[in-house]
Amino acid sequence: MMSEFTHLQVKSHFSISSGLPKPSQIVDAAITHKMQAVALTDKNSFFGLVKFYRYAFEKGIKPICGVDFDISTQTGKRGNIILLAKNKIGLEQLFKMSTDAFVSSSQGERTIKEDVLLENSSNLICIMPTTSEDVAALALNNEAEINLKLDAYQKAFAENFFIGSSNFEENYSQVAASVSDLAFAKSIPAVALNDVLFLEPDDHLAHQAKVAINSATLLKDEMDSNKISPEQYFKSQQELEKIHPKASIENTFEVAKLCNVMVGEGEHFLPRFEVDEQTDLASYLAKISSSKLADYLDANKELDQTAYKDRLDYELKIITEKGYPGYFLIVMDFVKWAKEQNIPVGPGRGSGAGSLVAYVLSITTLDPLQHGLLFERFLNPERPSLPDFDIDFCIEGRDRVIEYVQKKYGEKSVAQIGTLGTMAARGVTRDVTRILGKPYGFGDMIAKMIPLTPGIKLKDAIEDSEELQNLQKENEEAAEVLELALKLEGCARSIGKHAAGVVIAPNDIHEFTPLHYDAETNSMATQLDMYDVEDVGLVKFDFLGLRTLTVINNAVRSIERVNPDFKLKEIPFDDAKVFNLLSSGKTKGLFQLESSGMIDLIKRLKPENFSDIVALVALYRPGPLNSGMADDYINRKNGRESIAYQHTNLKKVLNETYGVFVYQEQVMEAAQVLASYSLGDADNLRRAMGKKKADVMEEEKGTFVAGCKNNNIPENKAIEIFDNIEKFAGYGFNKSHSAAYAFIAYQTAYLKTHYPSHFIASVLSSEQDKTDKLEPHVKDCGLMGIEILPPDINTSFETFIVNDKNQIEYGLGALKDVGRKFIEEVCKERSNGKFTSLMDFASRIDLRKGGIRSLQSLAKSGAFDDIADRDLAVSSMRNYLEASEQKFKSKESGMLEMFASNDDLKVSEVTIKKHSEPEKLKMELESFGFYFSKHPVSLLRKTLSAKLNPIKKLVTSNNEKYIPVLINQKRVIKKGTSIFIFLEVSDETGLIDVSVPLELHDLKKPLFKENSLVVIKGTVAADDYRRENLEDVGIKLRATDIYPIDIARSVVNSEIRLSLTREKMQSLGNGKFEELESLSSPEGVGVVLELKDEKLNISSEIRVDSMKISLEDSTFAKLDELIGEENYQIF
Repeated sequence: MMSEFTHLQVKSHFSISSGLPKPSQIVDAAITHKMQAVALTDKNSFFGLVKFYRYAFEKGIKPICGVDFDISTQTGKRGNIILLAKNKIGLEQLFKMSTDAFVSSSQGERTIKEDVLLENSSNLICIMPTTSEDVAALALNNEAEINLKLDAYQKAFAENFFIGSSNFEENYSQVAASVSDLAFAKSIPAVALNDVLFLEPDDHLAHQAKVAINSATLLKDEMDSNKISPEQYFKSQQELEKIHPKASIENTFEVAKLCNVMVGEGEHFLPRFEVDEQTDLASYLAKISSSKLADYLDANKELDQTAYKDRLDYELKIITEKGYPGYFLIVMDFVKWAKEQNIPVGPGRGSGAGSLVAYVLSITTLDPLQHGLLFERFLNPERPSLPDFDIDFCIEGRDRVIEYVQKKYGEKSVAQIGTLGTMAARGVTRDVTRILGKPYGFGDMIAKMIPLTPGIKLKDAIEDSEELQNLQKENEEAAEVLELALKLEGCARSIGKHAAGVVIAPNDIHEFTPLHYDAETNSMATQLDMYDVEDVGLVKFDFLGLRTLTVINNAVRSIERVNPDFKLKEIPFDDAKVFNLLSSGKTKGLFQLESSGMIDLIKRLKPENFSDIVALVALYRPGPLNSGMADDYINRKNGRESIAYQHTNLKKVLNETYGVFVYQEQVMEAAQVLASYSLGDADNLRRAMGKKKADVMEEEKGTFVAGCKNNNIPENKAIEIFDNIEKFAGYGFNKSHSAAYAFIAYQTAYLKTHYPSHFIASVLSSEQDKTDKLEPHVKDCGLMGIEILPPDINTSFETFIVNDKNQIEYGLGALKDVGRKFIEEVCKERSNGKFTSLMDFASRIDLRKGGIRSLQSLAKSGAFDDIADRDLAVSSMRNYLEASEQKFKSKESGMLEMFASNDDLKVSEVTIKKHSEPEKLKMELESFGFYFSKHPVSLLRKTLSAKLNPIKKLVTSNNEKYIPVLINQKRVIKKGTSIFIFLEVSDETGLIDVSVPLELHDLKKPLFKENSLVVIKGTVAADDYRRENLEDVGIKLRATDIYPIDIARSVVNSEIRLSLTREKMQSLGNGKFEELESLSSPEGVGVVLELKDEKLNISSEIRVDSMKISLEDSTFAKLDELIGEENYQIF
């Protein structure tokens, strides 16, 4: 028997601050309890609306769409009210009110005003809960006011106004009983509510944990709170009948009957694109496309005119039939505007580059016919599919394009797409640890056992990890954390904004979605996510910011200063020097081509033309690399394997890729030429192969084989071909996307080949906010023969620039703690004349604007070396800051005459601290984020045995070697239950990878820190992966031990040789020998004196058995002072 009760107040996890179940779980609970309808009333919002509606609709449950609003009354009291949409118009009103609630949140709490609510009452059901804070207060203390309140709501909502009787005990509370009695007297019907926040009684703990996470409290505090009752679960009609009158139960079903909302009816709505002429959009699109194609063909008479015209007519026919002319015109318009504003636009992304219409409208940059790109991959005539142009813009101009669209179509019609952050495996583990009051380190320890695999589920992580399983069994506290985390994983945690997605509605956007306020960007975004906005009929436009376009743009501007005639559009795409650069592996900074794995692939493939770069972009993915597809392509291209085709008709399709299926478009073309598929049906075949559904594939196989047989291809051959296509179809890549990104990759390669200083300076400037990203590009300057100068307060600018000598000036804004605005002010003042001293600098620049950290960073980097000694600059920065502050304070107070000249700047006495070379290098590390002027190992060489080979001179050997290195990077890789530790280490001669046994890592973990100087003991083996890579030595190190430098000296050094001339001996005899003797230590190494008399040209060696010298940093500083660093050597 079906239930007569309907839950009208239910919150999902999308309420963020409260509510635990997923929308689908709410619907499933209604089915379990034989309910015919159920409401979703999330707090102030509709984040889960579409998912709830669709799932309920599929399951045959009537979805009731509503919201639980927080309201602020005219008396200043807070309360809440439940509003349910009776129809589509009512839902749009709720959308607007929800947006208003979020707008108010930018000024404070998220509420709607009660008078606004009462003014927008049509097409809505209003339920006033007896648990509402303002209702409860008035019911207990002011009967006259509660009567006035009920009268106001009854007047506004009439028969659509109900009292929501909420009670979590067996008998009605005093408030619930009082308000229900008053309502009954006024003929206001009551409905039973349970304010559902979770589904089962046992879920109360998990729900309170979610509340604690979102309110930054402890779980024990939330469990003690009386704000939420353990009774607020999804109760059955039978359970509620024990509390509520039968009429209140039955009234819920009557309310459900009144609510009839359709959310998204399968249509899609485009904004209106206004055309000047009296014509429809399809005719206008056809006219301008044909005109632009005519211009293109007139300029390229060698092209097949008929083929282009036929292709354009074919595309226009499909675009018109599907109703998308407006979409193409809208995209054309904002791309055109961006280009007119000199905002760089990408050549295309995804399948859009396959459209000739898009090409002639200048939406994309690649001629699809010349590159073999298919329109059907973009817009399939055989299935309903929305067009989807993803447009890349220069990062610096992207927001201006969005602003243009907002102004053109109206701010009420345009919004960026919202996102919801959910509790992921690692994050929820740390959150649960915190709310349970356990130490942060404990949660961090558990979280780090979870692999960094994107999207990994906690349940899967536990199943795959013996370590986690053992921890769960053996540690009760860990088991408690994991049990609670498993229940909360996937719950909504935060709201935000999509990086690129924008929707444009034909009218007010609230006809489709409410908006929310994104505090991070101080702007509004849709409450519905990218999937849901399309579900309700809006078409998504992606405005992506691509950093590489900014890099290219800035590089071109820099080039134009020295070569005004340079035009990026006119570069040739068959430049042999570019392909030589690629084959050499010098691809740092090149779009899509700079990772170590890609470098390996490039050097094996040896690209010789643009098509090879297109293939590189497609092949560098796990599928092609692991399946042998990439190897087949390389071996056939380079003549190591013969090129074979399963059928002669495939030669035309696969000739470009040496008989290998590399692109999805090739799968489509193969189905067309072999089995007479239309390209639309062929695209459906491609999609089916990608999804690998057995039943669908069997059906497609029959169709393919039948088509082949009609073309006189034997059945067994057809099956063989199909199986081969199916094998590679899952790995095939979108050629349109590959070609478009290869286009950008080639542009970056051309710039680096012919204008390396300008290109690398632009790359460095684009990364300067991330100091850890700069070092590889600084090293790249050396490989490219480009000189990069150290920071200089008199010549450097905020970003990296190329000077008149083709040298790169280091960007001051790239130094740690140095602010952009401060450097801009420094550069502005410097235009009046270079700084001549620290005094001059402090008197002309208000150093308060930089602050001590900024000034110290500049000094440590050597930026003041041109005007002051490094030691002086580092030691005196605070003094000069104080003096500058005094001057500019006086200037502000009108007492500037006290400081008529720089000489009058009062600088307190400076105590200059002398810094050794290693100390200066350490200061560089603090300022740059890496060692800039020299490698720190180069300074250690003198203090270690001369027999220790640098990385560049290492050869494979089973004998253990000692290698002094800097640890650049540590990688911890987890595969199942196994953990692998890898280091990238370097010295002044190169890089090498090191594999570290887990036992050694755990035993000496403090030594394995990035930017640490250590000596690694180990064996040198061949590294097949890096054998041909640039800068790498084709070897790797297997570590067996690791030492800090001071201990390593006693391990690897056995004696020190002091070379003394007659003159040096005499100086030591004049009271200095005692200082040399002071270095003696029983724990030191043996001393050999090499005595030289250059006049007599004789020398002799004496082993000093009575003396040993300790090898500490202070020892070498003293030896440098006494005899000079060139006069001693260690063995």
